Amino acid sequence: MNSVWALLASIALIRTTLYNYLPEKLRLYISARFEEWTRRFNTDETMVFKDYQSSKINQLFQAANLYLGESLPTISIPRVTVEKTENVRNLTFSMEKNTEMIDVYENIPMKWKYFSDYSQGMSKHEIRWYELSFHKEYKSLVTNCYLPYILERANKIKERNRVVQLHTAAHDFWTPKPVIIQHPMTFETLAMDGNLKKELVEDLDRFMNSKEYYQQIGKVWKRGYLLYGPPGTGKSSLIAAMANHLNFDIYNLNLSAVSSDFVLQNLLLSTANRSILVIEDIDCSIKLQNRESGIEQPIKYQQQNKVTLSGLLNFFDGILSCCGEGKILVATTNYKDRIDPALLRAGRMDMHIYLTYCTFSAFKQLALRYLEISDHSLFHHIEKLLPKVKVSPAEVAGELMKTRDPKASIEGLIKHLEEKLIADGNSEVSPKHHSSLSQASNCQVHESSRSLPLACNGASMDNVKSPGPKPDVSVKSKLTANGEGDNNFKKTDLVRDRSSGHNILQVIEDMEKELLSYKEAIIALQKKSCGTLNKLAEIKATI
Repeated sequence: MNSVWALLASIALIRTTLYNYLPEKLRLYISARFEEWTRRFNTDETMVFKDYQSSKINQLFQAANLYLGESLPTISIPRVTVEKTENVRNLTFSMEKNTEMIDVYENIPMKWKYFSDYSQGMSKHEIRWYELSFHKEYKSLVTNCYLPYILERANKIKERNRVVQLHTAAHDFWTPKPVIIQHPMTFETLAMDGNLKKELVEDLDRFMNSKEYYQQIGKVWKRGYLLYGPPGTGKSSLIAAMANHLNFDIYNLNLSAVSSDFVLQNLLLSTANRSILVIEDIDCSIKLQNRESGIEQPIKYQQQNKVTLSGLLNFFDGILSCCGEGKILVATTNYKDRIDPALLRAGRMDMHIYLTYCTFSAFKQLALRYLEISDHSLFHHIEKLLPKVKVSPAEVAGELMKTRDPKASIEGLIKHLEEKLIADGNSEVSPKHHSSLSQASNCQVHESSRSLPLACNGASMDNVKSPGPKPDVSVKSKLTANGEGDNNFKKTDLVRDRSSGHNILQVIEDMEKELLSYKEAIIALQKKSCGTLNKLAEIKATI
Protein backbone atom coordinates (compact mmCIF):
# COMPACT_ATOMS: atom_id res chain seq x y z
CA MET A 1 0.00 0.00 0.00
CA ASN A 2 2.85 2.35 0.86
CA SER A 3 4.43 1.63 -2.54
CA VAL A 4 1.28 2.74 -4.32
CA TRP A 5 1.16 6.04 -2.50
CA ALA A 6 4.84 6.53 -3.20
CA LEU A 7 4.23 5.95 -6.93
CA LEU A 8 1.40 8.46 -7.00
CA ALA A 9 3.48 11.03 -5.17
CA SER A 10 6.31 10.52 -7.64
CA ILE A 11 3.98 11.04 -10.62
CA ALA A 12 2.57 14.24 -9.09
CA LEU A 13 6.08 15.54 -8.45
CA ILE A 14 7.18 14.77 -12.00
CA ARG A 15 4.06 16.47 -13.42
CA THR A 16 4.66 19.60 -11.32
CA THR A 17 8.30 19.72 -12.34
CA LEU A 18 7.46 19.34 -16.03
CA TYR A 19 4.79 22.06 -15.82
CA ASN A 20 7.06 24.54 -14.03
CA TYR A 21 10.37 24.08 -15.84
CA LEU A 22 9.65 22.71 -19.34
CA PRO A 23 8.62 24.99 -22.25
CA GLU A 24 4.93 24.89 -23.27
CA LYS A 25 5.53 23.35 -26.69
CA LEU A 26 7.57 20.57 -25.13
CA ARG A 27 4.89 19.94 -22.51
CA LEU A 28 2.19 19.64 -25.21
CA TYR A 29 4.34 17.26 -27.21
CA ILE A 30 4.95 14.99 -24.20
CA SER A 31 1.24 15.09 -23.29
CA ALA A 32 0.18 14.09 -26.80
CA ARG A 33 2.63 11.22 -26.87
CA PHE A 34 1.46 10.02 -23.48
CA GLU A 35 -2.21 10.01 -24.60
CA GLU A 36 -1.23 8.14 -27.76
CA TRP A 37 0.56 5.54 -25.67
CA THR A 38 -2.38 5.05 -23.28
CA ARG A 39 -4.85 4.84 -26.21
CA ARG A 40 -3.23 1.62 -27.29
CA PHE A 41 -4.66 -0.08 -24.24
CA ASN A 42 -8.20 1.31 -24.91
CA THR A 43 -10.34 -0.82 -27.25
CA ASP A 44 -13.31 1.59 -27.57
CA GLU A 45 -13.79 4.51 -29.91
CA THR A 46 -16.19 7.42 -29.41
CA MET A 47 -17.95 9.73 -31.89
CA VAL A 48 -19.59 12.99 -30.80
CA PHE A 49 -22.68 14.43 -32.53
CA LYS A 50 -23.44 18.02 -31.49
CA ASP A 51 -26.81 19.64 -32.18
CA TYR A 52 -25.14 22.53 -34.02
CA GLN A 53 -21.95 22.44 -36.02
CA SER A 54 -20.52 25.79 -37.17
CA SER A 55 -23.87 27.52 -36.46
CA LYS A 56 -25.73 25.05 -38.67
CA ILE A 57 -28.09 22.26 -37.66
CA ASN A 58 -26.32 18.92 -37.48
CA GLN A 59 -28.44 16.45 -39.45
CA LEU A 60 -26.77 13.50 -37.76
CA PHE A 61 -27.85 14.77 -34.34
CA GLN A 62 -31.47 15.15 -35.49
CA ALA A 63 -31.39 11.75 -37.17
CA ALA A 64 -30.04 10.09 -34.01
CA ASN A 65 -32.76 11.81 -31.98
CA LEU A 66 -35.52 10.36 -34.21
CA TYR A 67 -33.89 6.95 -34.58
CA LEU A 68 -33.23 6.39 -30.88
CA GLY A 69 -36.62 7.83 -29.93
CA GLU A 70 -38.39 5.13 -31.94
CA SER A 71 -36.62 2.40 -29.90
CA LEU A 72 -37.12 3.95 -26.45
CA PRO A 73 -40.68 2.62 -25.84
CA THR A 74 -39.46 -0.97 -26.37
CA ILE A 75 -36.42 -0.98 -24.06
CA SER A 76 -35.93 -0.60 -20.32
CA ILE A 77 -34.59 2.84 -19.45
CA PRO A 78 -35.10 4.75 -16.19
CA ARG A 79 -36.25 8.12 -17.59
CA VAL A 80 -37.52 9.26 -21.00
CA THR A 81 -39.04 12.49 -22.27
CA VAL A 82 -42.43 12.22 -24.04
CA GLU A 83 -44.05 15.01 -26.07
CA LYS A 84 -46.73 15.58 -28.72
CA THR A 85 -47.01 18.65 -30.97
CA GLU A 86 -49.55 19.56 -33.63
CA ASN A 87 -46.97 19.12 -36.38
CA VAL A 88 -46.52 15.38 -35.77
CA ARG A 89 -48.99 12.51 -35.82
CA ASN A 90 -47.59 10.33 -33.02
CA LEU A 91 -45.93 10.66 -29.63
CA THR A 92 -42.25 11.61 -29.62
CA PHE A 93 -39.78 9.97 -27.21
CA SER A 94 -36.28 11.23 -26.33
CA MET A 95 -33.57 10.48 -23.77
CA GLU A 96 -33.06 12.46 -20.59
CA LYS A 97 -29.65 14.10 -20.21
CA ASN A 98 -26.77 12.04 -18.79
CA THR A 99 -28.52 8.78 -19.66
CA GLU A 100 -27.39 5.98 -21.93
CA MET A 101 -28.86 3.12 -23.96
CA ILE A 102 -27.57 0.22 -26.04
CA ASP A 103 -28.56 -0.22 -29.70
CA VAL A 104 -27.71 -3.43 -31.51
CA TYR A 105 -26.77 -3.26 -35.20
CA GLU A 106 -25.85 -6.52 -36.94
CA ASN A 107 -25.27 -8.14 -33.54
CA ILE A 108 -22.82 -5.39 -32.57
CA PRO A 109 -23.60 -3.31 -29.46
CA MET A 110 -23.62 0.47 -29.94
CA LYS A 111 -23.56 2.52 -26.74
CA TRP A 112 -25.31 5.90 -26.93
CA LYS A 113 -25.05 8.62 -24.27
CA TYR A 114 -26.98 11.89 -24.24
CA PHE A 115 -25.58 15.04 -22.64
CA SER A 116 -26.85 18.56 -22.16
CA ASP A 117 -25.19 21.71 -20.79
CA TYR A 118 -25.30 25.49 -21.05
CA SER A 119 -22.70 27.63 -22.77
CA GLN A 120 -20.55 30.10 -20.88
CA GLY A 121 -20.73 33.83 -21.54
CA MET A 122 -23.29 36.60 -21.71
CA SER A 123 -25.84 34.78 -23.89
CA LYS A 124 -26.29 31.36 -22.38
CA HIS A 125 -27.94 28.72 -24.53
CA GLU A 126 -28.34 24.97 -24.24
CA ILE A 127 -25.79 22.74 -25.88
CA ARG A 128 -26.83 19.15 -26.60
CA TRP A 129 -24.84 16.25 -27.96
CA TYR A 130 -24.73 12.47 -28.31
CA GLU A 131 -21.71 10.25 -27.78
CA LEU A 132 -21.56 6.96 -29.65
CA SER A 133 -19.08 4.38 -28.31
CA PHE A 134 -18.15 1.10 -30.01
CA HIS A 135 -15.21 -1.26 -30.42
CA LYS A 136 -12.61 0.37 -32.60
CA GLU A 137 -12.44 -2.58 -35.01
CA TYR A 138 -15.99 -1.67 -36.16
CA LYS A 139 -15.17 1.92 -37.05
CA SER A 140 -15.43 1.27 -40.79
CA LEU A 141 -18.79 -0.48 -40.32
CA VAL A 142 -20.14 2.41 -38.25
CA THR A 143 -18.98 5.06 -40.72
CA ASN A 144 -20.04 3.34 -43.94
CA CYS A 145 -23.14 1.41 -42.86
CA TYR A 146 -24.51 2.28 -39.44
CA LEU A 147 -24.65 6.05 -39.76
CA PRO A 148 -26.19 6.00 -43.30
CA TYR A 149 -28.74 3.49 -41.97
CA ILE A 150 -29.65 5.91 -39.16
CA LEU A 151 -30.13 8.76 -41.66
CA GLU A 152 -32.37 6.63 -43.87
CA ARG A 153 -34.49 5.38 -40.99
CA ALA A 154 -34.82 8.88 -39.59
CA ASN A 155 -36.14 10.21 -42.91
CA LYS A 156 -38.80 7.49 -43.01
CA ILE A 157 -39.81 8.18 -39.42
CA LYS A 158 -40.05 11.89 -40.17
CA GLU A 159 -42.19 11.34 -43.26
CA ARG A 160 -44.48 8.93 -41.40
CA ASN A 161 -45.04 11.20 -38.42
CA ARG A 162 -45.54 14.58 -40.06
CA VAL A 163 -48.98 15.96 -40.86
CA VAL A 164 -49.99 17.33 -44.25
CA GLN A 165 -49.87 21.13 -44.37
CA LEU A 166 -51.11 23.73 -46.84
CA HIS A 167 -48.78 26.56 -47.86
CA THR A 168 -50.05 29.63 -49.72
CA ALA A 169 -48.15 32.51 -51.32
CA ALA A 170 -48.65 36.10 -50.15
CA HIS A 171 -46.55 39.17 -50.98
CA ASP A 172 -44.21 37.06 -53.15
CA PHE A 173 -43.37 34.64 -50.30
CA TRP A 174 -44.85 31.48 -48.85
CA THR A 175 -46.75 32.19 -45.65
CA PRO A 176 -44.56 31.45 -42.59
CA LYS A 177 -47.35 29.59 -40.77
CA PRO A 178 -48.90 26.88 -42.95
CA VAL A 179 -52.34 25.48 -42.23
CA ILE A 180 -52.72 21.84 -41.20
CA ILE A 181 -54.87 19.99 -43.73
CA GLN A 182 -57.39 17.66 -42.15
CA HIS A 183 -59.05 16.60 -45.40
CA PRO A 184 -60.26 13.01 -44.97
CA MET A 185 -60.24 12.20 -48.68
CA THR A 186 -58.21 9.13 -49.65
CA PHE A 187 -58.05 6.96 -52.74
CA GLU A 188 -60.19 4.42 -50.89
CA THR A 189 -63.02 6.95 -50.45
CA LEU A 190 -62.54 8.88 -53.72
CA ALA A 191 -65.35 8.35 -56.25
CA MET A 192 -63.41 7.89 -59.47
CA ASP A 193 -63.25 5.47 -62.36
CA GLY A 194 -61.72 2.30 -60.93
CA ASN A 195 -59.21 1.67 -63.73
CA LEU A 196 -58.07 5.29 -63.82
CA LYS A 197 -57.68 5.35 -60.03
CA LYS A 198 -55.59 2.17 -60.09
CA GLU A 199 -53.40 3.55 -62.87
CA LEU A 200 -52.78 6.80 -60.98
CA VAL A 201 -51.94 5.09 -57.67
CA GLU A 202 -49.51 2.75 -59.41
CA ASP A 203 -47.89 5.71 -61.17
CA LEU A 204 -47.44 7.59 -57.87
CA ASP A 205 -45.99 4.54 -56.11
CA ARG A 206 -43.68 3.82 -59.01
CA PHE A 207 -42.42 7.40 -58.94
CA MET A 208 -41.77 7.31 -55.20
CA ASN A 209 -39.74 4.10 -55.53
CA SER A 210 -37.68 5.32 -58.50
CA LYS A 211 -35.29 7.81 -56.93
CA GLU A 212 -32.21 5.72 -57.71
CA TYR A 213 -33.48 4.99 -61.22
CA TYR A 214 -33.93 8.69 -61.99
CA GLN A 215 -30.37 9.33 -60.79
CA GLN A 216 -29.12 6.44 -62.90
CA ILE A 217 -30.64 7.79 -66.13
CA GLY A 218 -29.67 11.40 -65.34
CA LYS A 219 -33.20 12.73 -64.93
CA VAL A 220 -34.52 15.09 -62.24
CA TRP A 221 -36.66 13.21 -59.73
CA LYS A 222 -39.95 15.07 -60.27
CA ARG A 223 -43.32 14.42 -61.88
CA GLY A 224 -46.10 16.51 -63.42
CA TYR A 225 -49.83 15.81 -63.62
CA LEU A 226 -52.57 17.67 -65.53
CA LEU A 227 -56.11 17.29 -64.19
CA TYR A 228 -58.71 18.50 -66.67
CA GLY A 229 -62.43 18.16 -67.14
CA PRO A 230 -65.73 19.92 -66.44
CA PRO A 231 -66.21 21.88 -63.20
CA GLY A 232 -67.20 19.92 -60.12
CA THR A 233 -65.75 16.59 -61.23
CA GLY A 234 -63.43 16.15 -58.23
CA LYS A 235 -60.08 17.70 -59.21
CA SER A 236 -59.51 19.27 -55.79
CA SER A 237 -60.57 16.07 -54.01
CA LEU A 238 -58.11 14.11 -56.11
CA ILE A 239 -55.28 16.46 -55.08
CA ALA A 240 -56.19 15.94 -51.40
CA ALA A 241 -56.17 12.17 -51.93
CA MET A 242 -52.73 12.37 -53.55
CA ALA A 243 -51.37 14.42 -50.63
CA ASN A 244 -52.74 12.00 -48.04
CA HIS A 245 -51.47 8.99 -49.98
CA LEU A 246 -47.92 10.38 -50.24
CA ASN A 247 -48.04 12.35 -46.97
CA PHE A 248 -46.78 15.40 -48.89
CA ASP A 249 -47.36 19.06 -48.05
CA ILE A 250 -49.35 21.10 -50.59
CA TYR A 251 -48.06 24.42 -51.94
CA ASN A 252 -51.02 26.20 -53.55
CA LEU A 253 -49.86 28.82 -56.06
CA ASN A 254 -52.09 31.48 -57.63
CA LEU A 255 -50.20 32.78 -60.65
CA SER A 256 -52.21 36.01 -60.77
CA ALA A 257 -50.73 36.94 -57.36
CA VAL A 258 -47.13 36.48 -58.55
CA SER A 259 -45.51 39.78 -59.49
CA SER A 260 -42.83 38.55 -61.90
CA ASP A 261 -40.97 35.58 -63.34
CA PHE A 262 -38.17 36.19 -60.83
CA VAL A 263 -40.58 35.85 -57.90
CA LEU A 264 -41.98 32.69 -59.50
CA GLN A 265 -38.50 31.18 -59.54
CA ASN A 266 -37.87 32.09 -55.90
CA LEU A 267 -41.15 30.48 -54.88
CA LEU A 268 -40.10 27.28 -56.64
CA LEU A 269 -36.73 27.27 -54.89
CA SER A 270 -38.36 27.69 -51.47
CA THR A 271 -40.72 24.74 -51.79
CA ALA A 272 -39.73 21.76 -49.67
CA ASN A 273 -38.61 18.44 -51.05
CA ARG A 274 -41.27 15.74 -51.29
CA SER A 275 -44.14 18.15 -51.73
CA ILE A 276 -46.98 18.86 -54.18
CA LEU A 277 -47.07 22.21 -55.97
CA VAL A 278 -50.61 22.96 -57.17
CA ILE A 279 -51.61 25.51 -59.84
CA GLU A 280 -55.41 25.47 -60.06
CA ASP A 281 -57.21 26.76 -63.17
CA ILE A 282 -53.94 27.43 -64.94
CA ASP A 283 -55.82 28.68 -68.01
CA CYS A 284 -57.71 31.31 -65.96
CA SER A 285 -55.21 32.58 -63.40
CA ILE A 286 -53.19 34.47 -66.03
CA LYS A 287 -53.84 35.12 -69.71
CA LEU A 288 -51.36 32.76 -71.36
CA GLN A 289 -51.80 32.63 -75.12
CA ASN A 290 -52.02 29.29 -76.89
CA ARG A 291 -49.57 29.98 -79.70
CA GLU A 292 -51.12 27.25 -81.90
CA SER A 293 -54.69 28.52 -81.54
CA GLY A 294 -54.22 31.24 -84.16
CA ILE A 295 -55.96 33.77 -81.92
CA GLU A 296 -54.01 36.88 -81.05
CA GLN A 297 -54.03 37.88 -77.43
CA PRO A 298 -55.51 41.34 -76.77
CA ILE A 299 -52.92 44.05 -76.08
CA LYS A 300 -54.48 44.83 -72.71
CA TYR A 301 -53.79 41.28 -71.54
CA GLN A 302 -50.24 41.41 -72.88
CA GLN A 303 -49.64 44.49 -70.74
CA GLN A 304 -51.32 43.04 -67.66
CA ASN A 305 -49.42 39.74 -67.64
CA LYS A 306 -46.90 39.59 -64.82
CA VAL A 307 -45.82 35.99 -65.44
CA THR A 308 -44.84 35.18 -69.01
CA LEU A 309 -45.20 31.91 -70.86
CA SER A 310 -41.42 31.66 -71.11
CA GLY A 311 -41.11 32.12 -67.35
CA LEU A 312 -43.69 29.44 -66.72
CA LEU A 313 -41.94 26.99 -69.05
CA ASN A 314 -38.65 27.56 -67.24
CA PHE A 315 -40.51 27.17 -63.96
CA PHE A 316 -41.70 23.72 -65.01
CA ASP A 317 -38.46 22.19 -66.32
CA GLY A 318 -35.76 24.86 -66.43
CA ILE A 319 -32.45 24.71 -64.61
CA LEU A 320 -34.09 25.87 -61.35
CA SER A 321 -36.48 22.90 -61.38
CA CYS A 322 -33.42 20.69 -60.78
CA CYS A 323 -33.12 22.14 -57.28
CA GLY A 324 -34.77 19.70 -54.89
CA GLU A 325 -36.07 16.20 -55.29
CA GLY A 326 -39.31 14.29 -55.05
CA LYS A 327 -41.42 17.29 -56.10
CA ILE A 328 -44.78 16.82 -57.82
CA LEU A 329 -46.45 19.52 -59.91
CA VAL A 330 -50.23 19.37 -60.40
CA ALA A 331 -52.05 21.77 -62.73
CA THR A 332 -55.83 21.83 -63.17
CA THR A 333 -58.03 23.27 -65.91
CA ASN A 334 -61.56 23.01 -67.22
CA TYR A 335 -60.44 23.56 -70.81
CA LYS A 336 -57.34 21.69 -71.91
CA ASP A 337 -57.41 23.18 -75.41
CA ARG A 338 -56.79 26.67 -74.01
CA ILE A 339 -53.33 25.69 -72.71
CA ASP A 340 -50.27 26.07 -74.90
CA PRO A 341 -49.06 22.62 -76.06
CA ALA A 342 -45.56 23.45 -74.82
CA LEU A 343 -46.88 23.28 -71.25
CA LEU A 344 -48.46 19.89 -71.86
CA ARG A 345 -45.53 17.93 -73.21
CA ALA A 346 -43.80 15.12 -71.30
CA GLY A 347 -41.34 16.40 -68.74
CA ARG A 348 -43.74 19.15 -67.73
CA MET A 349 -47.10 17.37 -67.61
CA ASP A 350 -46.14 13.69 -67.64
CA MET A 351 -49.63 12.31 -67.11
CA HIS A 352 -52.93 13.80 -68.29
CA ILE A 353 -55.95 12.74 -66.25
CA TYR A 354 -59.42 13.45 -67.63
CA LEU A 355 -62.08 13.73 -64.92
CA THR A 356 -65.52 13.48 -66.46
CA TYR A 357 -69.01 13.64 -65.04
CA CYS A 358 -70.20 10.89 -62.74
CA THR A 359 -70.08 7.45 -64.32
CA PHE A 360 -71.85 4.31 -63.17
CA SER A 361 -68.58 2.98 -61.77
CA ALA A 362 -68.13 6.13 -59.69
CA PHE A 363 -71.76 5.95 -58.56
CA LYS A 364 -71.28 2.41 -57.25
CA GLN A 365 -68.32 3.59 -55.20
CA LEU A 366 -70.41 6.43 -53.78
CA ALA A 367 -73.27 4.06 -52.98
CA LEU A 368 -70.90 1.73 -51.16
CA ARG A 369 -69.44 4.59 -49.15
CA TYR A 370 -72.61 6.53 -48.32
CA LEU A 371 -75.26 3.78 -48.25
CA GLU A 372 -73.04 0.74 -47.58
CA ILE A 373 -74.59 -1.24 -50.44
CA SER A 374 -72.87 -2.76 -53.45
CA ASP A 375 -75.99 -3.59 -55.47
CA HIS A 376 -79.69 -2.71 -55.59
CA SER A 377 -82.65 -3.45 -57.81
CA LEU A 378 -82.82 0.25 -58.81
CA PHE A 379 -79.22 0.42 -59.96
CA HIS A 380 -80.15 -0.31 -63.58
CA HIS A 381 -82.18 2.91 -63.72
CA ILE A 382 -79.13 4.86 -62.59
CA GLU A 383 -77.00 3.08 -65.17
CA LYS A 384 -79.35 4.19 -67.97
CA LEU A 385 -79.71 7.78 -66.77
CA LEU A 386 -76.08 8.71 -65.99
CA PRO A 387 -74.82 8.66 -69.62
CA LYS A 388 -77.59 11.12 -70.54
CA VAL A 389 -77.15 13.60 -67.67
CA LYS A 390 -74.18 15.84 -66.89
CA VAL A 391 -73.96 15.45 -63.14
CA SER A 392 -70.82 15.67 -61.03
CA PRO A 393 -69.85 13.07 -58.40
CA ALA A 394 -70.23 15.76 -55.73
CA GLU A 395 -73.82 16.38 -56.83
CA VAL A 396 -74.61 12.66 -56.71
CA ALA A 397 -73.02 12.42 -53.26
CA GLY A 398 -75.19 15.31 -52.08
CA GLU A 399 -78.34 13.48 -53.15
CA LEU A 400 -77.24 10.23 -51.47
CA MET A 401 -76.57 12.07 -48.20
CA LYS A 402 -80.17 13.26 -47.85
CA THR A 403 -81.28 10.00 -46.26
CA ARG A 404 -79.63 6.85 -44.93
CA ASP A 405 -82.35 4.59 -46.29
CA PRO A 406 -80.92 3.00 -49.47
CA LYS A 407 -84.21 2.70 -51.38
CA ALA A 408 -85.38 6.22 -50.57
CA SER A 409 -81.96 7.65 -51.35
CA ILE A 410 -81.70 5.95 -54.75
CA GLU A 411 -85.29 6.89 -55.64
CA GLY A 412 -84.48 10.50 -54.77
CA LEU A 413 -81.39 10.36 -56.98
CA ILE A 414 -83.41 8.90 -59.88
CA LYS A 415 -85.95 11.70 -59.53
CA HIS A 416 -83.17 14.29 -59.45
CA LEU A 417 -81.55 12.85 -62.58
CA GLU A 418 -84.85 12.77 -64.46
CA GLU A 419 -85.62 16.37 -63.52
CA LYS A 420 -82.13 17.43 -64.57
CA LEU A 421 -82.54 15.54 -67.83
CA ILE A 422 -85.69 17.50 -68.63
CA ALA A 423 -84.28 20.81 -67.44
CA ASP A 424 -81.12 20.47 -69.52
CA GLY A 425 -83.11 19.59 -72.62
CA ASN A 426 -81.12 16.42 -73.18
CA SER A 427 -84.10 14.13 -73.68
CA GLU A 428 -83.72 11.53 -76.38
CA VAL A 429 -84.79 12.44 -79.93
CA SER A 430 -87.35 9.96 -81.24
CA PRO A 431 -85.99 7.25 -83.56
CA LYS A 432 -87.86 8.56 -86.59
CA HIS A 433 -86.17 11.93 -86.13
CA HIS A 434 -82.74 10.28 -85.89
CA SER A 435 -82.95 8.87 -89.39
CA SER A 436 -84.54 11.89 -90.99
CA LEU A 437 -82.31 14.52 -89.41
CA SER A 438 -79.04 12.74 -90.10
CA GLN A 439 -79.24 13.83 -93.75
CA ALA A 440 -79.16 17.48 -92.64
CA SER A 441 -76.27 17.11 -90.22
CA ASN A 442 -73.88 18.86 -92.61
CA CYS A 443 -75.86 22.07 -92.32
CA GLN A 444 -75.09 24.53 -89.57
CA VAL A 445 -78.31 25.71 -87.99
CA HIS A 446 -78.03 29.10 -86.30
CA GLU A 447 -80.66 30.30 -83.87
CA SER A 448 -82.54 33.31 -85.15
CA SER A 449 -85.60 35.38 -84.33
CA ARG A 450 -87.07 34.42 -87.67
CA SER A 451 -89.04 31.22 -88.16
CA LEU A 452 -89.04 30.38 -91.84
CA PRO A 453 -85.43 31.05 -93.04
CA LEU A 454 -83.73 27.79 -91.97
CA ALA A 455 -81.60 27.23 -95.04
CA CYS A 456 -77.85 26.75 -94.71
CA ASN A 457 -75.03 26.39 -97.22
CA GLY A 458 -77.47 27.20 -99.97
CA ALA A 459 -79.80 24.28 -99.11
CA SER A 460 -83.46 25.01 -98.49
CA MET A 461 -85.69 23.28 -96.02
CA ASP A 462 -87.15 21.26 -98.87
CA ASN A 463 -83.93 19.22 -98.85
CA VAL A 464 -84.71 17.95 -95.36
CA LYS A 465 -86.92 14.90 -95.47
CA SER A 466 -89.55 14.62 -92.80
CA PRO A 467 -92.05 11.93 -91.80
CA GLY A 468 -94.89 13.87 -93.42
CA PRO A 469 -95.14 15.71 -96.74
CA LYS A 470 -92.96 18.76 -97.22
CA PRO A 471 -94.54 22.00 -96.11
CA ASP A 472 -94.88 24.42 -98.99
CA VAL A 473 -95.36 28.16 -98.78
CA SER A 474 -97.56 28.06 -101.88
CA VAL A 475 -100.04 25.98 -99.89
CA LYS A 476 -100.01 22.93 -102.15
CA SER A 477 -100.63 20.72 -99.15
CA LYS A 478 -102.22 21.36 -95.78
CA LEU A 479 -100.61 20.33 -92.47
CA THR A 480 -103.01 18.80 -90.02
CA ALA A 481 -102.63 18.86 -86.25
CA ASN A 482 -100.74 15.53 -86.17
CA GLY A 483 -98.31 16.61 -88.88
CA GLU A 484 -99.79 14.55 -91.71
CA GLY A 485 -100.57 16.33 -94.97
CA ASP A 486 -103.74 16.36 -97.02
CA ASN A 487 -102.71 16.34 -100.68
CA ASN A 488 -106.27 17.03 -101.84
CA PHE A 489 -106.22 20.49 -100.33
CA LYS A 490 -107.60 23.03 -102.81
CA LYS A 491 -108.75 26.62 -102.88
CA THR A 492 -112.22 25.48 -101.88
CA ASP A 493 -110.76 24.09 -98.67
CA LEU A 494 -109.19 27.44 -98.01
CA VAL A 495 -112.56 29.09 -98.49
CA ARG A 496 -114.14 26.63 -96.06
CA ASP A 497 -111.37 27.33 -93.55
CA ARG A 498 -111.83 31.04 -93.96
CA SER A 499 -115.55 30.70 -93.44
CA SER A 500 -114.92 28.71 -90.28
CA GLY A 501 -112.56 31.29 -88.85
CA HIS A 502 -109.30 30.15 -90.49
CA ASN A 503 -107.38 32.02 -93.14
CA ILE A 504 -104.11 31.81 -94.98
CA LEU A 505 -102.25 33.45 -92.05
CA GLN A 506 -103.29 30.58 -89.77
CA VAL A 507 -101.95 28.06 -92.28
CA ILE A 508 -98.61 29.89 -92.42
CA GLU A 509 -98.41 30.00 -88.63
CA ASP A 510 -99.04 26.25 -88.50
CA MET A 511 -96.23 25.76 -90.99
CA GLU A 512 -93.93 27.95 -88.89
CA LYS A 513 -94.63 25.85 -85.79
CA GLU A 514 -93.85 22.66 -87.71
CA LEU A 515 -90.62 24.10 -89.06
CA LEU A 516 -89.63 25.27 -85.59
CA SER A 517 -90.06 21.73 -84.30
CA TYR A 518 -87.73 20.49 -87.06
CA LYS A 519 -85.27 23.26 -86.20
CA GLU A 520 -85.20 22.29 -82.51
CA ALA A 521 -84.74 18.64 -83.40
CA ILE A 522 -81.79 19.49 -85.68
CA ILE A 523 -80.21 21.66 -82.99
CA ALA A 524 -80.60 18.88 -80.42
CA LEU A 525 -79.06 16.36 -82.83
CA GLN A 526 -76.19 18.72 -83.60
CA LYS A 527 -75.46 19.22 -79.89
CA LYS A 528 -75.40 15.48 -79.27
CA SER A 529 -73.16 14.96 -82.33
CA CYS A 530 -70.72 17.64 -81.12
CA GLY A 531 -70.65 16.10 -77.65
CA THR A 532 -69.90 12.67 -79.11
CA LEU A 533 -67.15 14.09 -81.35
CA ASN A 534 -65.55 15.86 -78.38
CA LYS A 535 -65.55 12.66 -76.33
CA LEU A 536 -64.00 10.72 -79.23
CA ALA A 537 -61.32 13.40 -79.62
CA GLU A 538 -60.50 13.23 -75.89
CA ILE A 539 -60.29 9.43 -76.01
CA LYS A 540 -58.05 9.67 -79.07
CA ALA A 541 -55.82 12.20 -77.33
CA THR A 542 -55.39 9.98 -74.28
CA ILE A 543 -54.47 7.02 -76.51
